[in-house]
Amino acid sequence: MVSRHRRILALAIPAVVTLVADPLMGLVDTAVVGRLGAAELGALGLAVSLLSAVSWIFNFLVFGTTSTVARAVGAGDRDAAGRRVSHAVQVATGLGVVVGVALFVAAPSLVRAVGAVDELVDPAVTYLQVRAVGVPLLLLGYVGHGAFRGVSDTRTPLGIVVLANLVNAALTFGLVFGLGFGIAGAAWATVAAEAITVVAFGLLLARTGLPLRGHRRPGRRELGALVVVSRDLFLRTGGLLAGLLAITAAAARIDTGTAAAHQVLYQTFLLISFLMDGFAISGQAMVGTALGAGDDDEARAIGRDLLRWGIGGGALVAILLIAGSAVLPRLLTDDPVVLAVVATAWWFAALGHVINGPVFALDGVLMGAEDFAYLRTWTVLAAIVGGVGGQVVAATGGGVLGLWVAVQAMMLLRLISLVVRVRGSAWTRAGAGLVTDD
Repeated sequence: MVSRHRRILALAIPAVVTLVADPLMGLVDTAVVGRLGAAELGALGLAVSLLSAVSWIFNFLVFGTTSTVARAVGAGDRDAAGRRVSHAVQVATGLGVVVGVALFVAAPSLVRAVGAVDELVDPAVTYLQVRAVGVPLLLLGYVGHGAFRGVSDTRTPLGIVVLANLVNAALTFGLVFGLGFGIAGAAWATVAAEAITVVAFGLLLARTGLPLRGHRRPGRRELGALVVVSRDLFLRTGGLLAGLLAITAAAARIDTGTAAAHQVLYQTFLLISFLMDGFAISGQAMVGTALGAGDDDEARAIGRDLLRWGIGGGALVAILLIAGSAVLPRLLTDDPVVLAVVATAWWFAALGHVINGPVFALDGVLMGAEDFAYLRTWTVLAAIVGGVGGQVVAATGGGVLGLWVAVQAMMLLRLISLVVRVRGSAWTRAGAGLVTDD
């Protein structure tokens, strides 16, 4: 028991720092580009929003690689684990080249399609086209993260991400201000950081002992399984984002103060999600390894432990947020009207993390079991409940508290579905068909 708890924390803590470190790269870009002018800053925000769609669509490369590698390692078949990584590298390279070329060519049309004003078009297109060069590197980086998580190593990715952030910061300042490359300099700095990430992963993968050479190309069965995982994760993540977006849109229809207050609460929610996702990563790696070894009892024990960690972590976060209610919202706004509206729902949103914590943890447990279809179905259903709830609040003249009741209704339904699933045994046999033999 103690050993299992230590393993959970040993994986979760570096993973959390890694997840929090990634947004810092965007923060550096924002801070530097913001000094070039309003047009460049607006263009950066638009371009990054479009690029986030690429991250959303192809994040199956992280989750799929983690689960399949963990299962193969748990089964003691390191050759199979190496084959999974090799196949993922080939798929990521092919997809990256195709998507990168398409993004480069379509950048002007994409920017105009979203209705950007004339001042934003040129800098946004410039940034997008430079970043398009790095799309293959971005996807290969996803595979690197998945490979190391699969062998239960979250410390190595942390070191790589820290190095990449330092390189990005130095190059962004140098290229933008020193050489006068403008917004293109910020984009090239990020591409360089992505390249260093891929090189570092490539060099350090030898530490895992996974044989990566000599594997054939993925066959129709492997590619079909990746398509299924991609579809399920796309719908899962897309449904969740759509539900939250629907509630945000409802806030915007009520009044300005409600919209602003909701944004403060939403950004706090997103930050906490980064912190709690460390347990999800622990769960995915540990459960995948246990199921690969055929130890269903250990997988269930890990699930129970992660449920406790999720509840405890969520409760701790709730206490800290309530204790800091007089200070924390002021870090995001100093408008007295907005702060007054935030105060009406801050306590409720804070208490909601007692629900949110175990949701994040159990999400990782079912991902480790490759139970992606179940996650897809119930996340989409929960998002519909939350989204419709937000519309009802707006239509009946409710406020920000009502909107966060809708958010927490969505999260509560997810929690119920996850607990019901984990209490049964079907999830340990779910599998997505990704572990196949040559």
